[in-house]
Amino acid sequence: MNLQTIPTFFLLQTRFFVVLHRFYSSVPMYIDDKGIVLRCIKYDDKSFIAHLFTASHGHVAFMVNGSRSKRSGSTARLFQPLSFLSFQWDAKPSTTLHRMKEVRLLFVQHDIPFDPVKRSVAMLLAEFMDHALREEAENIDLYTYFEHSFRWFDIADTGFANFHLVFLVKMAKFIGIAPNIDAYEEGFLFDLTRGNFVEHGISATTMMDSRDAALLYQLHLANYESMGSIAMSRQDRARLIDFLATYYAIHLPKFPALQSLQILQEVMSV
Repeated sequence: MNLQTIPTFFLLQTRFFVVLHRFYSSVPMYIDDKGIVLRCIKYDDKSFIAHLFTASHGHVAFMVNGSRSKRSGSTARLFQPLSFLSFQWDAKPSTTLHRMKEVRLLFVQHDIPFDPVKRSVAMLLAEFMDHALREEAENIDLYTYFEHSFRWFDIADTGFANFHLVFLVKMAKFIGIAPNIDAYEEGFLFDLTRGNFVEHGISATTMMDSRDAALLYQLHLANYESMGSIAMSRQDRARLIDFLATYYAIHLPKFPALQSLQILQEVMSV
């Protein structure tokens, strides 16, 4: 090979590999996955953006063709908040809005969409999760917790009045903002700002009294099967969910006031 042709040869080779890389970068690389729908936002008349928490990559946004209006039928049913889907999607890291295909329900919820109390609880938890998980990356344990929790909630006939409280207390641990439960002692207060049980406190807005602190401790120890044994009134639950909303807002950046909280309070006061 003539030495003068070497630079040209390598230049052509480099261009070839650049073109090849661009080609394969543009080819969809679909993976099998499952996820829970957190929220959907209309993009235009023919498409919307769906935010899901997926088993493989955590929070992911998808561009979905179709409308979520009632007239659209199957698309509207698939993308209800807290629906669990199985699907394939193009997981290219360079893309912020992904495409999905072969979408179907992972399991059918028989009670949550139709029971007014369960539906209100689901709306609140979907809003909590949407704001709390926006920066959450792959966390298969957290996804598994979600799937187990909502399967249980959907089929529960009784004993689920404390479900949303136990759910949020447990979720705090998965996302790294769990209270320091080891510091609890009978009669202690709970400092929402410090995430700790304390013997004395001043602020009424960020301090749970000893009774509510004891309830928080019991919720942490409980599971879905045992939580029904925690003696709580409607007023107790209303206070606890307000405290939990405040706690999440203190410990997560840009966590807003929740629009669905008042709806749940009204439904559960009937």
